[in-house]
Amino acid sequence: MAENETVLVVDDDPSLVAVQSAYLQSFGYQTVAAENGHQALDILKEQCLPIDIIISDVMMPGMGGYELCQTIKNDKVIKDIPFLFVSSHISLEEKIKGYGVGGDDYINKPVIPEELNFKLKMLLEAKDKKKMLQNQLAESHNAAMQAMTYSADLGQILEFYKNTLNANNFEELSAFLFEVTNSFGLHCTLQITALEKILNLSTNKGEVSPLESNVIELSRTKGRFFDFGTRTVINYKDFSLLIKNMPINDPERYGILKDTLSTLCHAIEARTKVILSNKAAQHNEVILSTVQEMLAEVKQMFNKVQTSNIATIEKMSDQIEEAMLTSLGLSEEQEASIRTIVRACLTDTNQVYEKSTVLTKKFEGIRAQLESFLSMKM
Repeated sequence: MAENETVLVVDDDPSLVAVQSAYLQSFGYQTVAAENGHQALDILKEQCLPIDIIISDVMMPGMGGYELCQTIKNDKVIKDIPFLFVSSHISLEEKIKGYGVGGDDYINKPVIPEELNFKLKMLLEAKDKKKMLQNQLAESHNAAMQAMTYSADLGQILEFYKNTLNANNFEELSAFLFEVTNSFGLHCTLQITALEKILNLSTNKGEVSPLESNVIELSRTKGRFFDFGTRTVINYKDFSLLIKNMPINDPERYGILKDTLSTLCHAIEARTKVILSNKAAQHNEVILSTVQEMLAEVKQMFNKVQTSNIATIEKMSDQIEEAMLTSLGLSEEQEASIRTIVRACLTDTNQVYEKSTVLTKKFEGIRAQLESFLSMKM
């Protein structure tokens, strides 16, 4: 028994329509009748019931069977409905004509019920096989397109990995990233959070609104992937990537893009650490240079102070000697006492200088330790 397939019977003879419909219903088919080609087309366009197969007479007033068949086969919507001609004209020429307009089979009048049922089953089985092959072909085509898309995506990913090695700062890194995402038709914002001040970089160097920046910041607590509407945020330790137009209506492409973007983000993560390390190294170099300059300045100041002290004491000693010889009129004991005081002062000054030299050496030791520490950090 047929599983309630609907057959459209087209014939201008009501008695033949009644007989064929009775046969078909006995075999389990539902039937719909039309008197000519025009009426049959109206039924097909109304689509009150899906028509599974068409049985049509050849000679009818208005639109005959051949014209009806040709019209149906030229219509993309209904062209796959099997078409069976019923005619008393069984010559080769007639059958070639029916074949030429797209007919699927031919049955002679008077119709033998068992032959009609057999031909209908064969046509429906062929229709099902054709549909199955079309589905398989569509699946194969989709698989091939996906493979080509994945291959193209993979090529861009490899190119991005290579380019990131030449990125010396986040602006260059984001430019390489957006070159890839633009090819996917995606609009993105890259937010770097590992700096003292958050850095937002957008596709085509577009402005990032305060609200968008804040939304990305708040999304960092939502896990690795956070989807809202057509947007997706991918979070890593030092950065977040916002995709503003993910294709949520295409789940397959959506999933592929998530995998692809995740791979890109791994490369960003690796290069981000290098860039941050280089920035830290540059910062440390500035600190070391500043400390070295300060220590050199302190050492120079110590040297100047000690040289000045010694010169002052020596000048004072010479002046006292001269004064004692010319105008002071001191006794020998008084002169000896003054000389002792001056020499003691000079000795004390030299001792202070020696201590400052020790202090300078300690500063040098501190500088060396700081330089060693900073080089380890780099």
